Amino acid sequence: MGKFTSPIPPRPGMILLLCALVPLLFSSCGGGNAAQRKSSNEWLNSNIGMATVDDLISTMGPPQQSIETPEGIWYTWRKVNSSAVSGGVSMGFFGVGMTTPTESGEELNCLFDRNTGRLKNYNRREW
Repeated sequence: MGKFTSPIPPRPGMILLLCALVPLLFSSCGGGNAAQRKSSNEWLNSNIGMATVDDLISTMGPPQQSIETPEGIWYTWRKVNSSAVSGGVSMGFFGVGMTTPTESGEELNCLFDRNTGRLKNYNRREW
């Protein structure tokens, strides 16, 4: 017991460095939310008049809401970041206080033409 049997000698500094860098590498591979949102906006802009609801459902899943209007049908997709929800008791230096829960997320609203079924317009908001 205590004898290292691997052909590569242990290097605690290297192991520690890898444990810190590997998660960082994987968390930044997608380019972050801003890069993903930019590519999504570019795709929507280039596909106005061509994309259908099925195209968006195949990439984003089913919409959470649809509303019929005289100009067409609005479909809404929402994504709430539950990890951003915070609240509870805060114990600071000057005393105990209650914090209010906050959440963040984004919403994509797409208008599809009633006659052709093609994407007519969209808007995106964040909170």
